Amino acid sequence: MTTLFINGSSRTNGNTVAFGERLLAGIPHTTLHLIDQHLNFDLDQRGTGQPQRDTRDDYEALMAQFAAADDIVIGTPVYWYNMSGQLKTFMDRWFDSFTTGFDFAGKRVYLLVVGVDDPANKATDIISKAFAESCDWLKMTYMGAATAIADGPTDLQQQATLPAEALKVRQTLVTMTQSVSRETKS
Repeated sequence: MTTLFINGSSRTNGNTVAFGERLLAGIPHTTLHLIDQHLNFDLDQRGTGQPQRDTRDDYEALMAQFAAADDIVIGTPVYWYNMSGQLKTFMDRWFDSFTTGFDFAGKRVYLLVVGVDDPANKATDIISKAFAESCDWLKMTYMGAATAIADGPTDLQQQATLPAEALKVRQTLVTMTQSVSRETKS
């Protein structure tokens, strides 16, 4: 059983990372920062006879880690009412994997969204459209989302407790990781 945290923020030590690391405290996981990955935009090869893939970047290595994970926690700040550009590029590239037979089915996906001003409302399209619909189409299990309000670069680190919906997502994740661990030991 493995858990992967994908940080879609341009900061490797900002609020999105703090949100993910606090949510995952005590849960073994690997953290990947998309800003540290070289990801090209989607190279659409449909109709050319060429495979739908681009081997000039880090995407395939990143997807190898994605493949090894059972639970995937994805974090993003809200930028102009949407996810970060890095995360959007990463998700656009899922089409490459889909067309080459990557098995997304059964992955459990959790979403964390950080914003300054009413992120629960401003992230509606990220949550209900981009993630829920993508998970459904790719046969992944969308496990839920949590939002947090933060402005300064260390706001989430300084909050005494995580928001209630984040604690609910954490409990779901803990339950899933424990039940898989028990099944593996049997």
